[in-house]
Amino acid sequence: MMPFTERLVVLLVTGLLALVAQGQLSVSVGDAAGDPVPYAHVAWQPLKPGSSGGLFVVDANGKGLVPVDMATAQLGVIVRISFVGFRSLTDTVRGGDGIGIHFVLLSEELDLPEYVVTGQYAPASPERAVHRVRVIDAVQLQRMAANNLGDALRNELNIRLSQDNVLGTSMSMQGLGGQNVKLLVDGVPVIGRQDGNIDLAQIDLTGIERVEVVEGPLSVNYGTNALAGTINLITKKGGGRPATLKASAYAEHIGRLNTTVTGTRHWGKNDIVLTAGRNFFAGWDPRHPGFVDLTPSLADTNRFQQWKPREQFFGRLGYRRVGEHWDLGYKGEAMHDLITNRGMPRAPYFESAFDERYTTIRFDNSITVERRFGAGRKANAMVAHNRYARYSNLWYRDLTTLNEQLVDAATEQDTSGFTLSNIRATFAQARDSARVNFEAGMDLNLETGAGRRIGDGEEEIGDYAAFASAEYRPSRSFTLRPGLRYAYNTRYGAPFIPSLNVRWQLNDGFTLRASYANGFRAPSLKELYLLFVDVNHDIVGNTDLEAERSHNMSAALAYRHAKDKGVYTSEVSVFYNVVDDLISLAQITGTRYSYINVGEYRTAGGSMGAGWDNGHWVISCGAALTGRYDELAAATNGPFLFTSEVRASITKQWLRKGWSGSVFWKWQDRLANYAILADGNVGRSFIGSFHMADASLTKRLWSGRLALTGGCKNLLDVQSLNASLSGGAHNAGSASVPMSTGRLAFLRVELDLKRSSK
Repeated sequence: MMPFTERLVVLLVTGLLALVAQGQLSVSVGDAAGDPVPYAHVAWQPLKPGSSGGLFVVDANGKGLVPVDMATAQLGVIVRISFVGFRSLTDTVRGGDGIGIHFVLLSEELDLPEYVVTGQYAPASPERAVHRVRVIDAVQLQRMAANNLGDALRNELNIRLSQDNVLGTSMSMQGLGGQNVKLLVDGVPVIGRQDGNIDLAQIDLTGIERVEVVEGPLSVNYGTNALAGTINLITKKGGGRPATLKASAYAEHIGRLNTTVTGTRHWGKNDIVLTAGRNFFAGWDPRHPGFVDLTPSLADTNRFQQWKPREQFFGRLGYRRVGEHWDLGYKGEAMHDLITNRGMPRAPYFESAFDERYTTIRFDNSITVERRFGAGRKANAMVAHNRYARYSNLWYRDLTTLNEQLVDAATEQDTSGFTLSNIRATFAQARDSARVNFEAGMDLNLETGAGRRIGDGEEEIGDYAAFASAEYRPSRSFTLRPGLRYAYNTRYGAPFIPSLNVRWQLNDGFTLRASYANGFRAPSLKELYLLFVDVNHDIVGNTDLEAERSHNMSAALAYRHAKDKGVYTSEVSVFYNVVDDLISLAQITGTRYSYINVGEYRTAGGSMGAGWDNGHWVISCGAALTGRYDELAAATNGPFLFTSEVRASITKQWLRKGWSGSVFWKWQDRLANYAILADGNVGRSFIGSFHMADASLTKRLWSGRLALTGGCKNLLDVQSLNASLSGGAHNAGSASVPMSTGRLAFLRVELDLKRSSK
């Protein structure tokens, strides 16, 4: 009989051999820099006949196990590893290769990097960012068939879009108007606000890699307009390969045709990207549904359309030189936008009409320089100059001869021009191993406005600021970031603006973020001086406006967990805003409107959402509640007026066959508005609730070079929303406001050619 010790050794060895025989292949996934790639998808298929494969997701450290026994592993297992922002990798591993195999994923030049930059000291993953950053990447933009920024934001929580068929698409966030949302392109502010808002339809997404949405204040980083949130569009910087060419065409059956082309060239340390395109819309009217008719026809009442014909031409040139310590970049953009408002034929003989044309021209230029030092330190500098001009002209058209001439009346013709010169420089330290990191910089802005309807013909306002913040990390799981900004405004006394951000990684799954920020917004030149009068609008500036001052508090708890075959995410957030001397548009006499300070304005609310992604199914849903409390509610002892919204999306991907299908849906509750009552007092009105849903189907051909996307937008055929008779800057008498064109079918064709580096 064997001694007890020998029997124990035999049992241990036998158990170990059995464990190895039933063992699992251990894999780890990292990037070229040596950092792990968390939550990468691993699909596996044994070469052993009759065996079935599966799919799993690596953990937060980039590690996972392929559940096969050693006998199967020795025959070989095919693994395919994929993750957004990297090239997919396919390889065959065998048990004889050893247990513990490391895979390195290379960045995909056409997909999006996994980093965000808005408000950060250095590029970081959204999960590690101090602020809450939502990323709308190129894949999602394609699924939504988004052409402009308005299309990209229509399914986002806490964002509500509105439509004016002359002023364009505007937005609100956290219950605050678009004038409190900072819009950036590669960190450069976008100018050209009409009625306090940027027309989102003028911001084309061609050549845009991703859209970063920071909900909540970044007033220390970006100053004025950055209280409710910041939206930063990140352009494509290079193709990686020696040369790429991408062309696309997008068409809608109601008369829209967009054509774009993007080319890249890489040589040595240099990258150049050139983008150009034309967007054409023939106009649409609910009286004439169906396919657009572009054949010539005699002049009649059909020439007037609720949705005005529009044509855009745009181009962007980007250059970047990347050195060992220095990076140098230049970006130039140009855009020409024309909206035509054809009038009804005039009685009694209907042989003439008045047509309005609104022309917008943008020229944006910026130069960026980055210098990298040791120990994670770097300096960035940017010089930008943006020009914006809008022309409003009234033409008299003879419908019998089709001749036209400008109306000889100074009040019917207008040219307004605005410029913004911006100099921004920062010095930052961002080291993972350091307990204290920091950023300090200056942000100098000078805005000018010129035109017959702007004050004395030419006005300017300057805002010159210095700011600093620091991150203190007593542990790797806890980050505290206080910040401070001081600005000198040439027209208003600007206060010190403090902020405090906290990020606490409670464990591998839960992350808590909280923030407080003070805000300051000086009135824009348009709010102070602009006189905007046409058939649909009568708005005058107000030089007696006070600056807005505000406070924001927010918190969010996010959860992320990688299971065997997918990644589950969820988040709950709350916010509270207090704005003193809020600037709002109000009716002052008859059809005339002006900007006024309406006293204290508060918004409060929250949202919750969840998502699931296993590589084949991508499912997300969420709901939000936003309450508004203003002077009218205070005067009547009324409560907060709450508005709710619910959204959902689902995507199914057939990866092997190159198919993917998506459905997006969002419901918006009714929205409180102002109305002038019969006794002349200000009262409440409401813009009605609505559902918006889109569906798309994409097929990739020719090894992914050709993509065909078709589908239907506005499935529920939402056109106009019920509203009060005097709710906005329009002439009284309107019983509805436009929201969208009717149900439409679309088709997009994309051709992506790459020149091999071999």
